Amino acid sequence: MIDITDFSPETVRGGSALMLGGNDRKAASFRALVEAWPRAFPEDALIVLDHSGRLYESFEGDAALADLSSAGSVVPDLIEPFALNETAGESSANIANAVRQAAYQEIRSRDANDKFFDDLGKLVTDRMIVYMLETERNVLLNIAGGEVEGVLPRLNLFTIFCRQHRYVESLMTKAVSGEKDALPDKRAIMGAEFRRGARTREYALAEYILDKELRFQKNGGREAPVPFADLLFTTSETSNTQRCIKMQADASTADFRALLSLVTEKAALLNGLPTLKLGKFFDSPDGVPLFVCSCGNAAADRGFAALLTAAAGAAAQNAGKRAVVFVPELDRWGLVNLLDKLRQNWDGLNFVFGYENFSRLSLESRSEEAQLIETLYSLSDRRVWHATKEERLNKAFASYVSDADVIYRPDDLDEELRAVEEDGRVRYTALEERPAERVRERIKLRARRGAEAKLWITGGAAKREPLTLESLLEEGESL
Repeated sequence: MIDITDFSPETVRGGSALMLGGNDRKAASFRALVEAWPRAFPEDALIVLDHSGRLYESFEGDAALADLSSAGSVVPDLIEPFALNETAGESSANIANAVRQAAYQEIRSRDANDKFFDDLGKLVTDRMIVYMLETERNVLLNIAGGEVEGVLPRLNLFTIFCRQHRYVESLMTKAVSGEKDALPDKRAIMGAEFRRGARTREYALAEYILDKELRFQKNGGREAPVPFADLLFTTSETSNTQRCIKMQADASTADFRALLSLVTEKAALLNGLPTLKLGKFFDSPDGVPLFVCSCGNAAADRGFAALLTAAAGAAAQNAGKRAVVFVPELDRWGLVNLLDKLRQNWDGLNFVFGYENFSRLSLESRSEEAQLIETLYSLSDRRVWHATKEERLNKAFASYVSDADVIYRPDDLDEELRAVEEDGRVRYTALEERPAERVRERIKLRARRGAEAKLWITGGAAKREPLTLESLLEEGESL
């Protein structure tokens, strides 16, 4: 007589669980878990990376949505959890390191040359993020003066952070092009102040950087805010090396940069959406899951998922609570090579994950299919097997699962049965599946265009009013 229990959140709670087998069966399991989890564990902050949006649309309870493309979306503040963290929040360098851990996709080094460029690519990325954080601090100090804490509840540090990238990227490009003198130095700033001319954002930030001792390298004996100069500034002898370093940094942070660009370009639309403070969400989740659906940009989706998961780990640590992240379609979110690092960096993170297309996941992970099965096993503490005839999965089951208590193998399971395996031992659970019914929908954001709207080629041709910090925040300009 075999004991078959009900499939429930208790089956996969604690550690990380891998869902294997037929997609229809896996989808039914995830749907059942999402429906039952908020009632079973209302104190867990549940985050569901739901690429297609089907789980969100069929969820019957209260839910929050973050897809950066719908009228009902929230915009999570993905910087504040790091800033409030006991370790990461000590300095911009510490925050930058935590962000880069999620933003940087490491290459598989074939030789010392690969490792050289990968290590320097990480260093350039660290400095880029530090510079973005410091220019953001300049914005906050200008807005709030000495009362920074008083304005934090109404500001989204993440959206302000994103708007720094365009300016910082321009500085990096100038460094690679050897245009050190194109950036203002202390004498130029003093001259501009003497003439009382227009105070451009470049001069305002340069003054702040010099005042706060944030110089990266002296410029010909003159103190100048030239970040990355020792890494990226080119001469006739080193231009190829510096360009390769920049290319490595760009390639390894392509998803992160796509996210920054998307948030900056959609600033006018996103300004009307509410901010989700993850700290507040973790303090009192009240069984309300956060669904993260595709924004329509595959690269930005991957960048968003990685940074949000890391921020959730920081927020969980800050609150002393657990963050449970469901990833039914791991191959859509670019997390397979980051999962282990995220778990090690943030011990409050638990995952329940599966995949939609094994070949796409293999390509995403840049590993052979046989190696990928081993990788997935190493990332999980237990496995839930669903009915499947797939040969590779049945072979894996035979390899990893002890014969001692096996009654049903994946190709023997029916629609209801699941085999839950941990440390090679297996037990069986049952789920009475029901069809998904759509109870809500996502309404896509659209820019409102009046009769006076112009074509993109002529838009912005008229002279703009003088920039202020408040208008910069509203318009989403780089700072």
